[in-house]
Amino acid sequence: MAKQDVIDYLETIMEESHLEFDWAVHWNKRQHTIEVAFTIYAETAPNLVVQDVEGTVNKENIIQFEDIICFYDPEKSKIRLDDYLAAFPFDLKKGIEKGFLDTVVKMLRIVVTEGQSDLLDFATDPAIETFEMEWNETNFESTLQTAKDTNRYNTERVDYPKF
Repeated sequence: MAKQDVIDYLETIMEESHLEFDWAVHWNKRQHTIEVAFTIYAETAPNLVVQDVEGTVNKENIIQFEDIICFYDPEKSKIRLDDYLAAFPFDLKKGIEKGFLDTVVKMLRIVVTEGQSDLLDFATDPAIETFEMEWNETNFESTLQTAKDTNRYNTERVDYPKF
């Protein structure tokens, strides 16, 4: 079996996690980034009109919310960190530890599950005026540390994909 790279490993652990949202892994070779895009949906009341920051209005009583997390090389990637829910620097030559990726996926499940619940509340309660998904960096760091402290952190590295 060929050695897994970051994309192979990410896709494998996300598939094995049976995540309850749509997701896709994208490799931007030019920017030296690996992005995980995800989408959640909520049904709205028939008369509720929702407009996003770009001015797009919901259709057919459905709200679709998309966001992205990103793995990037601080030396080579030219990205705006504000464009992402979360962004994780890594070294292209060293790759990323599996334990780090495991923790990112674990946190992503929690954040998106909470986000799905918040989106449903937003879609059905006119008193809630805005919806935003939040990545809690403190919780992420704590989860990472707990995995390390309990010997559930895999230090094996997966490489950045080769061209």
